[in-house]
Amino acid sequence: MTGWIIYNGTLNIPKINKLVKSLVTEGKNLNVKLEAVKNTEIIPTYNNEGKAELLYLKELESPKFIIFWDKDVLLARHLEKMGFKVFNSSKAIEYCDHKGLMHLELSNNDIQMPRTILSPMIFDYLLNSEDYLIKCYEELGKEIIIKESKGSFGMQVYLIKDKGEFIKKVTELNKRNVDFIMQENIKSSYGKDIRVNIIGNKVIGAMLRESDKDFRANISQGGKGKLINLTTEQEEIALKAHKVLGLDFSGVDLLFGEDNKPILCEVNSNLNFLSFEVLWGKSFGAEILKYILEECL
Repeated sequence: MTGWIIYNGTLNIPKINKLVKSLVTEGKNLNVKLEAVKNTEIIPTYNNEGKAELLYLKELESPKFIIFWDKDVLLARHLEKMGFKVFNSSKAIEYCDHKGLMHLELSNNDIQMPRTILSPMIFDYLLNSEDYLIKCYEELGKEIIIKESKGSFGMQVYLIKDKGEFIKKVTELNKRNVDFIMQENIKSSYGKDIRVNIIGNKVIGAMLRESDKDFRANISQGGKGKLINLTTEQEEIALKAHKVLGLDFSGVDLLFGEDNKPILCEVNSNLNFLSFEVLWGKSFGAEILKYILEECL
């Protein structure tokens, strides 16, 4: 069986390149020819009859399935239009790629999340209503988390400690025309969270991530991980978020609320599972491929 794994051709992030290569290797072990394809090596186009087609920059065999390890949502949706089975789906990737949209989709599903305010649509690159900003600040508390709507590896996340810093950061983001969300700071989870790795409707394993240097616990930001067993409540909230967003595989991040009550932080469609694999001692990539092969039968 032939499959593609599509990744971004304009990025050169060693972790992503290593992850793609590991999936290609696991494919060989399962007798699957998994071709690594950059999103810049296939060109989505529409013919004179309006039919979705592809132009190729290299010779490729038509795939039985496509693992989409990128956030090029339009390309993913184009491939679905052509009839390809895409994992994760373009809709699921779109939800996870925009933190505001993700919280919007997860809302009203009995999933506890930090109190969150979405940034408004603005013009002229400036939100100059001081009353609006003060209301947001006072609603969320003295220390606030601001997250750019698009960001990975714990980047583009800011801990804001006073009103002046808050207004300065919002103004900066406005000038860059960046969407963002504003959240209460869950102080009980400072420097620690849980990454729950899910395939299908099953939790494969979970990792406690801790940092003694940063409010973010991401491994990419210097956090350390160890395997843990989830409580029933932690597993239930992670699976519910995964299902609401329609994911095939995901990494769900949970915070620790008061009395260790689980709070949903965010959900990742293109999870970096390499650190988990080292701790787990097994191949998470192989489990993804086994799931996809079953779905393609």
